[in-house]
Amino acid sequence: MKRQMVDMLAELIKIPSDPSANKQEILDYVQTFTDQIHMRNTLLGDPGTPALLAEYGQAGIVLSGHLDTPPVGDYWSFSQSQLASGRMYGRGAADMKGTVIAMMQSAQDLVSRKIPVALALTTDEETTMQGAQALSKTLTLRRAKAVVVGEPTGLRIAAAEKGVLDLAIETRGKAAHGAMPHLGENAITKMMRILRGLESFKSRIAHPELGTVTLNIGTFNGGTRINVVPSKCTAEVDIRFPPPYTPDQLYHEIEEHLRRIKTPFTLRRIVTMPAVQINPASDHVKILQEVAQAETTVLVHASEAVHYAQVNPRVVIFGAGEEELSHQANEYVKTEAVARATEVYKKYAQRLAATRSLA
Repeated sequence: MKRQMVDMLAELIKIPSDPSANKQEILDYVQTFTDQIHMRNTLLGDPGTPALLAEYGQAGIVLSGHLDTPPVGDYWSFSQSQLASGRMYGRGAADMKGTVIAMMQSAQDLVSRKIPVALALTTDEETTMQGAQALSKTLTLRRAKAVVVGEPTGLRIAAAEKGVLDLAIETRGKAAHGAMPHLGENAITKMMRILRGLESFKSRIAHPELGTVTLNIGTFNGGTRINVVPSKCTAEVDIRFPPPYTPDQLYHEIEEHLRRIKTPFTLRRIVTMPAVQINPASDHVKILQEVAQAETTVLVHASEAVHYAQVNPRVVIFGAGEEELSHQANEYVKTEAVARATEVYKKYAQRLAATRSLA
């Protein structure tokens, strides 16, 4: 079984799955496997980036993962799907093709034992998460005894993750000749005041594990020519926040803070996702802790758990791979971690199948 697992992981990593790739090839790979083990396949969501729901039985465990990745990028020392010292290298190895293979392997075993299981696999997690939104509307996700989101947690159990508030900021000025700047109003200078003020924002809330709000100025655009006073400047800021903050609450706090700078600007929301907090004392979490014998952790990045937790309180995050390796050059997953995740998923599903009700 382990040889099959390693071979499948290498094959999955080799299939292009970045935002520019046609997702049909990687979907075909998974569907061929789920067809062979007699699961029922349904495609949902955007036809260009569909989600796959593969089911056997009803009201069991849902193993949720994503098949897409960012681009491979530069500065790799290892080739894609290279195996070295028990590590499989490649884009998506940790985030999260290694875990997807663990889920597929465990589903094969569970179906053979006639234990209900579903695979919820998306192809747009890194971009729009429309697949997760479509899956969250299904009875399979809503009625599942547990939904395991397989983000890279290093085989630890995560019950909380930060939310996302991405903002676009714009400042306006007045164009003039660069040799006569006093005749214009420099939009870039105004934006610099706003961004300096934003960096002084102090959060009113801190989470015991996730900490406080973080801000990253991700893009900055202004001006047309070096000898023209810029009349417009835009910046985009990625903000991550812990529970119990809500996106609306944080937005209004930031807007109020920036108004004190006395520099005109406009603020627009690009992406908002609430933070996730799952009760660690819930039955489904405690059972997973018993099965996995694992430490607890939290995620600083957002995942599809944000959509599933809104329709099913029995969500938990657990996967092979380390969070800090995500989107990095020389990304890898340990094959032993994939094998361990496979066993945990199988045992967890069996425990859930034997449990009548969960608090």
